[in-house]
Amino acid sequence: MIPSSLEKLNIECIDEEDGGCTIQIEWDETDPDLQWWTDLGNEGQTKFITDALWNALECYMEDDLTELVD
Repeated sequence: MIPSSLEKLNIECIDEEDGGCTIQIEWDETDPDLQWWTDLGNEGQTKFITDALWNALECYMEDDLTELVD
């Protein structure tokens, strides 16, 4: 259930003037498929996204980190 409901999140990376970026996530708080996401609250949502990013980076590091810089 969670993977298909993730497609309902509107995730946008906004470039900042200092070279960084802000990840903005919008969703329909009334959508029952996203109740788990709403229930996480700000702290839980931040942890979920941070963990997902770390997992994605670990996959690249396991495969071949040079692919990121070539």
